[in-house]
Parts: sequence; C-alpha cells; structure tokens
Amino acid sequence: MLTQPQVQRYSTESGLRDIMIAEKEVVLTFLLQLLSERGILNRLAFKGGTCLRKIFIGSQGRFSTDLDFTGIEEHDHEEIILNMMQAFDQPFHGIQFAILDDSYYETQDGLSWGVNPTYSHDWNTSGVSEIKLQISRRETPTLPTERRAQIAQSYFKFLPFAPAEIMCLTLPEILAEKIRACYQRNKARDIYDLGMFAIRPLDQALIRRLVVLKLWQAQATFDPARLMQKFKDGPEFDWDDLRDLLRRDARIDPERISTDCISGFRFLAELTEDERALARDPYQREQATAEKLRAQV
Repeated sequence: MLTQPQVQRYSTESGLRDIMIAEKEVVLTFLLQLLSERGILNRLAFKGGTCLRKIFIGSQGRFSTDLDFTGIEEHDHEEIILNMMQAFDQPFHGIQFAILDDSYYETQDGLSWGVNPTYSHDWNTSGVSEIKLQISRRETPTLPTERRAQIAQSYFKFLPFAPAEIMCLTLPEILAEKIRACYQRNKARDIYDLGMFAIRPLDQALIRRLVVLKLWQAQATFDPARLMQKFKDGPEFDWDDLRDLLRRDARIDPERISTDCISGFRFLAELTEDERALARDPYQREQATAEKLRAQV
C-alpha cells in the first residue's frame, strides 16, 4: 500500500475534501491488480462509474467507490467468490482483503450478485472499510469487449506494479447501460456521468440501438419522452452525495447538466421502426426484431 503522505499528496493534487476518497481510489487499483493477476477478471467485463474514470476519462471524471462488472459468459458466482477468498488469503502489497460470511449476496431475481470485501493496511487498521463489488448476469455483453489500459494517475509512479490492462465493455455499451440505469432509477450521479458525454461526439445510432435492446432484455418498455422528463427533473434529485467525489473547487450545476443531457441525448427519440417495435414490447414477443437489431450492432 502507498504511504499516507503519498496518498495525502494525491488527495491534495486532486482537490478532494477527504483523504479517504483518495485512499479508496488507490485501494481499488490494488484490488483490480490482484483480481487480474489471479485470472478472476478473465470472466468479467468492467463497466460503470469507476470504469469511466479509470479507463475512459481519467481525472475529468468523478471519483467512485465501487466496482461494477458484467459476466462475459455464464458463470458460477460461488466459484468466483471462492477464488477471491483464496486470493485474499495473504496480504497483497500490504493490504489485507477479506470476505466476511455475510458480505456476499445474490439478488432475488438471480440477475446479479455481489460481494463487499473489507480491507485494512498499516494506516487504516479498522477492518471495516469495504468495497462494493457487483456483477451483473442479466445478459452477456452485446458488443465485443476490449482490453484497455488504465489512465495514468500521479500516484502510479509509487505503485509496486505496472497497472494491468482491464477487460471492459465498450464505451457505447457502458453509456447505454448508464442510460438504462438513469431511465429506471433517480440518481444524480447517473445524470452527472451522462452529462460528461452529452457534449461529446457519440455514435448515436449505435447507442440508441443498444439502449432499446438493453431495456427490452430487462423486459421494460422505452419511452424517450419519459427519459427527457427524467433529465428535466434531474435538478431536483439529491446531488449532495456527489460533492465528496469531486474536486473541492468543482461547481455542480444541475440545471446546466440537465440541459446538456436533454440536448445531447435527444437522438434517443429518433427511433427506427424496428427500434420502436422493440421499445413497446415488454413481453419479448419481438424475438426476430431483436435478433435483427443485434445483427446491426
């Protein structure tokens, strides 16, 4: 593990209010390295907010405190947890990870599972710090996954290893899953993350098709007007939990972010005839249409 002064320096450079956010960012890097070296990540594809920061946008993105993956293939979650427990038997470069008996779970619908490893090291010995690790098996990746390097951070020069390349969902698929999440729940961080990309060039047709497919696979309809209303309502969400995950001098402007999302993602309303058929089919009767759309991505 890095020394406390090294992490404090990184925290100060990053403009964070709390050194423990920087500490968790560093611990996430060590955990990804351990899981990669043990081959556990070979069956998983990285995604979510931490992936966006570590792989795609670096310091421009918000900090995140958990790890999200999609299963690349069918897998036995108990086998993966046992592999993790074996990997955690010994400290990894000064960090002791552990999985408590009550820290892993499977959702009632069986579509995802998770585990919350605890960790401790020389200057954080409480043993109660934990990382939320969640794996979805709702569906396998729609697009081929990519093995990508982590974007260098200033603390990388102190690491006792060269950070591993990580298998990830492609950016269009990560954004499609972010849009699905935004459509199905009310979290400011989803809108914030999407706002980072709303003003960037995107493969609009591909993302729209992926959004429709992913909601169809979740047996949900897709109404673009409802999503636009979600963006409009965004400023009313709870934005306070984001503040510790951003630079101290970062100004959160929910109104601007909302406007950017409405403008940047309006292309989601331009459904083709096939996309429209799938978007109103929660019972998954349009199997042939779904296969046709999959062939187009």
